Amino acid sequence: MSFKMNAVIASVAAGSIADQLGLLPGDALLAINGSDALEDMFDYQFEVSGSEYLELHVRHNDGSEEIYELEKEPDEDLGIVFTSPVFTPIKTCNNACPFCFIDQQPSGLRASLYVKDDDYRLSYFANTYITLTNLTERDRERIARLRPGPLYVSVHSTVPEIREVALKNKKGGHILKELSWLKSLEVPFHCQIVVCPGLTDGDSLRRSLADLYTLRPEAMSVAVVPVGLTQYREQLSELTPVDSQSALGVIQIVDAFKAQHPDAADFVFLSDEFYFKAGLPLPSYEEYGAFPQLDDGVGTARMLLEDFFNLENELPAQIEEPFNVLLLTGKLGAMILQPIATRLNAVEGLYVDLLAVKSQFWGDSVDVAGLVTGQDILATLSQMDISGYRAAIIPSVMLKQSTDAFLDGKTVSELSQALNLPFLVVQDPYSARELVDKIFNQQPVTA
Repeated sequence: MSFKMNAVIASVAAGSIADQLGLLPGDALLAINGSDALEDMFDYQFEVSGSEYLELHVRHNDGSEEIYELEKEPDEDLGIVFTSPVFTPIKTCNNACPFCFIDQQPSGLRASLYVKDDDYRLSYFANTYITLTNLTERDRERIARLRPGPLYVSVHSTVPEIREVALKNKKGGHILKELSWLKSLEVPFHCQIVVCPGLTDGDSLRRSLADLYTLRPEAMSVAVVPVGLTQYREQLSELTPVDSQSALGVIQIVDAFKAQHPDAADFVFLSDEFYFKAGLPLPSYEEYGAFPQLDDGVGTARMLLEDFFNLENELPAQIEEPFNVLLLTGKLGAMILQPIATRLNAVEGLYVDLLAVKSQFWGDSVDVAGLVTGQDILATLSQMDISGYRAAIIPSVMLKQSTDAFLDGKTVSELSQALNLPFLVVQDPYSARELVDKIFNQQPVTA
């Protein structure tokens, strides 16, 4: 077969057609009904959905190949989850943004962390942000035909000359034209603006919000997030981090925009960091609407706190057997979790020690839990007497998905062994109930 693809099976649903056929994780789907031109889940769904008869060409883990012929109900799925929704090489980024996190990493990490994806297919299937600067004519034809949505678009600025500087790409200035094209196709999209003080804030932010507002309803929401800077920036342009003053300025711009456009309350949202940096309270739960930008870290703090307040009355007044636990997070996470830890410590016999792990790996300016590494935790806890703690609790955002590995390659098991301390992993970072259950039940779990 001339078409190269990588439709590798990650898992098979119990009792499904694929399970009955004996397909296993690691097997690869080479063709459906004789077509080996399967580029992604769009093609897979087109071949499978609505079909009553299928011919599957599969290559097994041992290298052997087999063809399966089957009948199914038109709306019946095969029960296959693939390792990636994209079966061909992903489209990579052709920009050189000085705030790109991938370019702010040290050498020696796993290869996947250096992949700069900018693929509209992943934007649809995995909610990743794209810039729309690398679309080919074939991509455009396919988007026009499939009309996938919502897509997630990194806008940063609608001012042409500013976006060209932000992306270091002359094609970057055409973003309004590209978004208007999506609107003409009725393809919905969410937007992101990374605030770089002195570049994409101020008048740029005001104009960007006004421009994007005109593209509703296809422009579904805008997330405004602060630039993230690590200590590995030797070859990158100098940027200014968001401080309390610039955070307050951004909040004022967004609040003024909402005041001018009362129907935009569920359109533009600020990342939690702005409020913490400015020393202001988070918006109410209702102000986040349907939480459309949760994957971008917008509203995570409010959702977690709301979940905790809803179960607060279920907490016991005391526990029979006193114990201490460590709750590990980043600096920002510690601010979010402080009222939760305070309330938990009101339970007689329970002591929850909330600890913000210092990011030695990335640098002091990095304060989110998702970037805490295994060596950061080791360095922090090795200097403490942790003999009195029954367990340490961490959120799953610290780990590579479906593994127990941190960004630096160290694993939860290695940390637990090195520190002689059980680790509990909270899988759902928005669930206060899971966090509370982990604390009171203390069943060691790895991702």
